[in-house]
Amino acid sequence: MSFSFDSPFFVALSYGIVSACSLPLGCLTTLFWTPSDRALAFLMAFGGGALLAALTIDLVASTLNKGDFYPLAAGCILGGLIFIVLNQIVNNFGGFVRKASTHVHHIQKLKQHRFKGIFTALKRIDVFQQLKKEDYKILTEEMYYWDVKKDTLIFSQGEPCDELYIIAAGQVELLDPEEQVLSLFLEKNDDLGWLAFISGTPYRFTAKAIEDTSLWVLPRTTFFNLLTTSPKLVEAIQHWLKSDKVNQYLQYHHHLSDTQMNDWRQLSSQQITQHGFYQSAVQVKKNKLRFKKIAQNIDGVDLFNDLPEKEIEAISDRLVYKKYKKGNTFFHEGEGAEHLFIIDGGNVSIIDGYNHFKQSINLTANSVFGQNAFMTGGRYTMSAVALDGTAVWVLRKKDFNYLIVVLPELAKRYKSYLQQQEIYLYLIDRQKITEDNAKLWVRKAIKHLSLGTEIKPVMDYQIGIHDHKGAPLGIWLGLMLDGIPEALVIGASLIHSHLGYSLLAGLFLSNYPEALSSSVGMRKQGMKFSIILFMWISLMLLTGILSVLGNIYFAGVSHQLFSFTEGLAAGSMLTMIAQTMLPEAYFKGGEIIGFSTLLGFLSAIFFKTLE
Repeated sequence: MSFSFDSPFFVALSYGIVSACSLPLGCLTTLFWTPSDRALAFLMAFGGGALLAALTIDLVASTLNKGDFYPLAAGCILGGLIFIVLNQIVNNFGGFVRKASTHVHHIQKLKQHRFKGIFTALKRIDVFQQLKKEDYKILTEEMYYWDVKKDTLIFSQGEPCDELYIIAAGQVELLDPEEQVLSLFLEKNDDLGWLAFISGTPYRFTAKAIEDTSLWVLPRTTFFNLLTTSPKLVEAIQHWLKSDKVNQYLQYHHHLSDTQMNDWRQLSSQQITQHGFYQSAVQVKKNKLRFKKIAQNIDGVDLFNDLPEKEIEAISDRLVYKKYKKGNTFFHEGEGAEHLFIIDGGNVSIIDGYNHFKQSINLTANSVFGQNAFMTGGRYTMSAVALDGTAVWVLRKKDFNYLIVVLPELAKRYKSYLQQQEIYLYLIDRQKITEDNAKLWVRKAIKHLSLGTEIKPVMDYQIGIHDHKGAPLGIWLGLMLDGIPEALVIGASLIHSHLGYSLLAGLFLSNYPEALSSSVGMRKQGMKFSIILFMWISLMLLTGILSVLGNIYFAGVSHQLFSFTEGLAAGSMLTMIAQTMLPEAYFKGGEIIGFSTLLGFLSAIFFKTLE
């Protein structure tokens, strides 16, 4: 084997590297240019069009001229099937993160798979067992899926029961903080808070995810909407309200007398019949008057000071008033920040787990704690413990998200809060996200705030690479999968003739936007630039090596096998274009890709005229 400059092996190596050198070039481009989605879409569609023309002219047409349609067709079909199967395997391993379109498709597949289990879970609950198919359809359309990180509080004792939770995967711990009873562990298809949900009472337990957990969530509003249209549900609820389980629950956990329970059942029965709605058996404690008196003097956050009276009233209506015994923990470091706390009376110790040399901070009445993690949707970076009997108001994240949509002055204060340099540094230092992601999150949070849409929590902002430990390897395998066919084409094509300019140009032009788009996406996911660049350089070198191996392997084979091999590569590449490149382009740029694909197609034909 000779590797002189004029040897076929060196030529194959050179052509392979040249065709793939646009991969690291696309990565390097991100250092000085972050292209818009439309620019990326244009480039990707342009590269896809160029590659389509090159494959048609240099592979398919030349093989047809030899009269080898059937080997070519067989190779194309097999190559396409192989790509589909391997691409699915790679995506399941985390490689879907390499492109926005594959990421979105992966998430949609997960949602479809997840919602198939709703019917099974709902039918485990007595009142839903006899519902009609139309009733189930209404419930499943309104239920949503919630992925909960380990150590996140799902709900806390004393909060209003607004949703029914059903565990789809993972494990949840139920604990009564007041009585310190042994924990109850719930798993797949178990429901959380059903008795509180049906009676409309505050939660009597605290529910915490002890591992990454997925939940189906049924809003109580959906339940009541169905109650107005479903006779089967009305009948079941009427029966349940009179059941011993509800009686025991209200008597033991909420200390209602027989008279109180009978009055509530009779009133509820009438309200269901007349209005399709019934009142809660026990109201949530709020202490609204007291909060409105101290709202102008809250320390630690400027959100509430000097707010209009109507907005203070709306906020006080969403607060939950709770009392904690000495030694009770409000939250631990690392838990998802689902609550904001305002002290009414007592003392709270804030323990900084990040700085062991720093003394704990003691807070008293009118102080706020947990605010930065709460406002950004991150994890608590400190722990908070009651030093003595302490009363607090608790604002839930879901209620805060509602308030910033309906209260303009509060939304304005929140916007100013997010724009502080202190918050940007907090996201980097405490929440441990990259500088680029910190800037991006703040920018998008302000945009969503202006539009009145939901703000994505910082805790979820790195979903992708960090949630899939094998993702970097999966991404590399996925990118290699996209590049293997082109390397084989180069090596095989050099056996019988020179490599066409159109094919070389098509490969180069398609690789550049793919690398550019994937690099931008991976950097947004938090992957280091050095790792991304190493991926592309290794793939460039691997393309050259595979070109040499292809040149060696296919030398001397029959023209039918050669045509089959070219078809195998062409089928893989055509499937890759249709399955990943063009969907990615359309996802980012919409209708712009049609004309861009045409320009790329013509560019490859132009290079053919230069031969």
